[in-house]
Amino acid sequence: MTGSLTAKTSDPLAVFAALIPEALEECTDREARLAAFEALRECGLPHRKVEAWKYTDPTGAVSGPFDRPHHCSYGLIAPDSVQIGMIQVFPNIGKNHPFALLSHALSHGGLEFIVPPDTVVDEPVQIRLPAIAPNSLLCPAIKIRVGAGSKVDFIVRSEEQGEGSLVSQVTQLTVAENANVSFTKLRSGRGAHFHLLLTDQAADCHLTLFDSTVGGELTRNDLHAEVTGENAEIDLHGLYLLTGSDHADSHTTVEHAVPNTRSRQLYKGILDGRACGVFNGRIVVKPGAHGTDALQMNRNLLSEKAKVDTKPQLEIANDDVRCSHGATIGRMDDAQVFYLESRGLDRTAAEALLARGFAGEVIDRAPAAARDALTKQVESYFSKK
Repeated sequence: MTGSLTAKTSDPLAVFAALIPEALEECTDREARLAAFEALRECGLPHRKVEAWKYTDPTGAVSGPFDRPHHCSYGLIAPDSVQIGMIQVFPNIGKNHPFALLSHALSHGGLEFIVPPDTVVDEPVQIRLPAIAPNSLLCPAIKIRVGAGSKVDFIVRSEEQGEGSLVSQVTQLTVAENANVSFTKLRSGRGAHFHLLLTDQAADCHLTLFDSTVGGELTRNDLHAEVTGENAEIDLHGLYLLTGSDHADSHTTVEHAVPNTRSRQLYKGILDGRACGVFNGRIVVKPGAHGTDALQMNRNLLSEKAKVDTKPQLEIANDDVRCSHGATIGRMDDAQVFYLESRGLDRTAAEALLARGFAGEVIDRAPAAARDALTKQVESYFSKK
């Protein structure tokens, strides 16, 4: 198998193949990493001719070359009630996620969090990815298992990423019966950032996910949520604030596999300059999953030259369901701007105030533990405009 890792100048994976020997030096899962890279060779890096990447071209972001740090030093704030260890087995990602396969092959290791059953964690568990130097590659991984009847909030920060850098992150989150869990990811800085989040929910639990992206040359967030327990609920919220030539792509899939489950999605974008946003939301209701209640909405506020591609989707194999989706793309309301100008604000200040209100609707739905951090992210965006 190692012979197939020889780098060729015409090989689009050559820049990553050159890093494989270093990644294998001290790892304990050599064969699994090699298998992941072979799977990546089979599926190839994505491009615009692949339907799921129709509006996002990652070619420039992966051209390299990259420096690969030897270690990933996570910053952690967590109470003693949460058990923390190194990942022993990489998350099961299948073979349909090329950047997750890359993350496995070149992994910097990862952290596993276990919340025992019937545990209430009063303070949020905070995980900070290290500062990433320009033209560097980082492949972090996180596994979270929350026991039955527990309550916990997680906040993951990736806020210091240099120009031309690449982060490929994988997170796996498993929620047991009657648990109440939130997971918030804050992404800012430059470079390219790819994140695959896989979730699985048991019966009667409630999961809240929030994804915030402020800036970045290229961001791709892939979420695959499986609602496999009856009466489980999931709320997905996203906010992307882009300017210049920033590009952010949110792909969500929520699979309702059993009866009487509920999902809510609200993603909002504010785009200035020539920024580009993509939202592809997919709700799947499987046979037998009667009583499903699913709602999906994507709303965007654009400047004159910014662009959004939005594609909500429903795939329903039942009659006894309540599912709806929608999307809006609009400019700043001139009447509202004029009203604020008549009250003494200049146009720039008036537009910023309205945009803050637009973002505030989705921030208000974020877990209480994460709202202050999200508000600071929004304010940093407007302070730099």
